[in-house]
Amino acid sequence: MCGIFCSFVKGPDVCNEFNKCRSALQKRGPDVYSTHEIVVNNYTGQFSGNTLWIQGECPTKQPYIDNKGNILLWNGDVYKWNLPINASIKDSDTKIISDFLCNGGNMELLVTSIRGPYSIIYYDCEQQVLWVGRDPIGRISLLWNIEANKIVITSVAHKDMANLEEVPAIGLFKFDLNSCNLKKPQLLPWSHIRHDCDFNITNELEFFKHIDIQISDPEDFILCSNSQLEMSDLLLDQELNTNVNHLIHFLSQSVEKRTTIVPKACKMCEFKCDHAKIAILFSGGIDSAILALLASNFVEFDEPIDLLNVSFEKPTDLGNYNCPDRQTCLNTLEELKKLCPTRCWNLIELNISYSELKQKRLETIRHLIYPLKTILDDSLGCSLWFASRGIGICKGKSYKTPARVLLSGMGADELLGGYTRYRKILQRQGWKQLGEEFEKDFLKLPSRNLGRDNRVCCDHGRQLRTPFLEEDLVEFIRGLMPWQRCWPKDPYQNNFGEKLLLRLAAFKLGLVKTAFLPKRAMQFGSRIANNKENGNDISDRL
Repeated sequence: MCGIFCSFVKGPDVCNEFNKCRSALQKRGPDVYSTHEIVVNNYTGQFSGNTLWIQGECPTKQPYIDNKGNILLWNGDVYKWNLPINASIKDSDTKIISDFLCNGGNMELLVTSIRGPYSIIYYDCEQQVLWVGRDPIGRISLLWNIEANKIVITSVAHKDMANLEEVPAIGLFKFDLNSCNLKKPQLLPWSHIRHDCDFNITNELEFFKHIDIQISDPEDFILCSNSQLEMSDLLLDQELNTNVNHLIHFLSQSVEKRTTIVPKACKMCEFKCDHAKIAILFSGGIDSAILALLASNFVEFDEPIDLLNVSFEKPTDLGNYNCPDRQTCLNTLEELKKLCPTRCWNLIELNISYSELKQKRLETIRHLIYPLKTILDDSLGCSLWFASRGIGICKGKSYKTPARVLLSGMGADELLGGYTRYRKILQRQGWKQLGEEFEKDFLKLPSRNLGRDNRVCCDHGRQLRTPFLEEDLVEFIRGLMPWQRCWPKDPYQNNFGEKLLLRLAAFKLGLVKTAFLPKRAMQFGSRIANNKENGNDISDRL
């Protein structure tokens, strides 16, 4: 993961916004740091790269400048190329991408061939154009401010930087530096996005197709008239069992990529070590539990896996950290130990005092959440920042996770029907409307969740990876009818029919008790949220 920054300003002076976010950029990428300046058609350009070493034999300095003067800032991971890329396993993604483009490769072809999360900034020296984009799911943060004579693009910001917005994860943007107005970039849209934006549209970049919900008869699909809730009985249904197997297959592949493509040294060590390289944001619920179980299949047998569980002190109940998620994670851990008896599981209890929460929110977290600003952004952003910091108590002793990579269950609720409001939508409006709601929530992920979560988690120099948002898995799930993902209606009670497909997968993998756990939002499970507040209101704490 990296902290990348680019600006172009008309005139001789560099952009002064860089100094406001320099510290936050460096915390995202603590291993290598560099800057570079150019002048193009009376625009002064500034590039800064801050690299966290995750791939390749050694860290690659950014901005990466090829022998033609092209400049690349890359923040991401490529897990699969759909191109005949000639590259050594020793090479970083940054070098591979730069070499491909330098040798005449097409930018549009490149980005549609990549499977993995990324944000990219690329200056084409010959054409004098700047390419900017986020992957089609929007898993990596990128912010910008576009004015007629200035453009600022950055991974992370500061509240003193005005008018920043999330770069829309709707396609690839092309800025012509021969133009006298930077406010009108050309857009090459992803094919899964409805074309309702204000930018110019050229050819579609193939990736996901938008899903049109075609309703047949869901009542024929599942044992809907049977009040028996035994999961083993449900798995006797051939179609349902096949979908469960596919879910396990794709999720296992996703977890394997995200747990094996890591350096052999942890954050504390220079050379290969047997410390934890992988940590999981662990509430103990079904999403994090299934990730932990699958990760144990791929992490070296003699390495621990760190489980990060956060609890907040209430101002009215000082010193009490026995939140709902704490008890859930302890119970789920016992089930993991039985399934993986030789694995060393490090449960890190992250106990956050009310005074520390206020201090860190003011000093750091509110700047990372920006430009988002709701009560929900506040509670989730703070929860994730402290969880990913990884400082707490493990087996009675003070402990800080040395892991470079964090796994999170982000996206599972949107894709598999985990929210309680889905039940009301189904009751009032039917399956077609529920399917459309799934689509809306999926398309809103980049602006509503993923950019913010990436900014707060990566502030500790760790890389956030989201296995449920693997492209192959996403394509499989989005190809299912809504009733093939969940059944939030009778005869299944609340918190059973929600994410039913994932619950069946957990059950089949041996997480029998965990498969029945109720859905609990992180902000309530960790006790940071006030249930009397409306999460969509603007927060006065930010």
